[in-house]
Amino acid sequence: QIISGLTPLPNAMAIGATWEPDLAEDTGAMLGKELRAIGFNLLFGPSLDVLSDTSESGDDLGTRTFGGDPYWVGEMAGAYIRGVHAGSDGHIAVIGKHFPGRGESDRPPEEEVATVRKSLEQLKLIELAPFFHVTSAQIDPLAVVDGLLVSHIRYQGFQGSNLRDTTPPVSLDANALTQILGLEPLATWRNEGGLVISDNLGSKAVRRFYDPTEQTFDARLVARNAFLAGNDLLYLDNFIDTYESDSLTTIKLTLESFSQKYREDPAFAERVDDSVV
Repeated sequence: QIISGLTPLPNAMAIGATWEPDLAEDTGAMLGKELRAIGFNLLFGPSLDVLSDTSESGDDLGTRTFGGDPYWVGEMAGAYIRGVHAGSDGHIAVIGKHFPGRGESDRPPEEEVATVRKSLEQLKLIELAPFFHVTSAQIDPLAVVDGLLVSHIRYQGFQGSNLRDTTPPVSLDANALTQILGLEPLATWRNEGGLVISDNLGSKAVRRFYDPTEQTFDARLVARNAFLAGNDLLYLDNFIDTYESDSLTTIKLTLESFSQKYREDPAFAERVDDSVV
C-alpha cells in the first residue's frame, strides 16, 4: 500500500511472461533495496503458486503468480528471492507463499477453508515443485527462501480422501504439516532454520471453520492450535476475540496466555524454544 516515492515494479505475471530470470532478480533487487531503506525486514512474497486453468475457486491468482509451469515458477521465484536478498544486503527475510500451493483450490481460500483434491504424487509434480526448488541446498544460498507461509487449505494428498468440513486445513493440522515438512528438500531446509508461518488467523476462512455462523471466535484457542500444528510465527490480522473490543487487546491477551502456558507446561516451553531457535 506504499504508493508514493517507490519505484513502480511489474507484477509477478509480467515478470513471468518475460521468461528471463535475470529480470526477476533485478526486480527483486530493487524491491529489496527500497524496502530496506524504509525500515522493512520481512517480506510476505513472492507467490510460488502455480496458475491453473482448471481451478474452480474463481480466485484470480493470475497477476500474483509467475505462471502455470512449475519449473519456471520455481526458477523465476528463486531469482526474485536472490534479488531481494542481494538488494537488501541480507536484511530482509523472504517468505514464500502459499505453501504447499493453492492454484487448484476449489474456492477462494480467504472466504472459507478450501480443498485441493490431488494425490501426493500430483502435488509433488505441480504444487510443491516450486517450493522444493527454493528450499533446495543445490541452488545459490541467496535464492533459498527464509520461510514459508502456510495456507488455510485441505490437501487430499496429505489428509486422505475422506475430507470433511470438520477436517482442519494443513495450517491447523499437526500431522499433515509434519508430513509435508518431512519431504526432502523441505526437511533439510527446516532443520537448518527454515521458518514456517501461518496464513492470517483472523481471516474469514478460519472464523468459518471454527464457527460457520461467525458468531464466536476463541482467539487464544485458534492461536494455540496453529502454533502447536507447527507454525513458528503466527500472522494475526483482524484477530478479534468474541469477548474483546479490538485486535490489539486480543493479541495482548493471547500473548499473555502463551506466556502462562510457557511457564506451566514444559512441553509447550520446549516447542516455543524450538521455534525461537
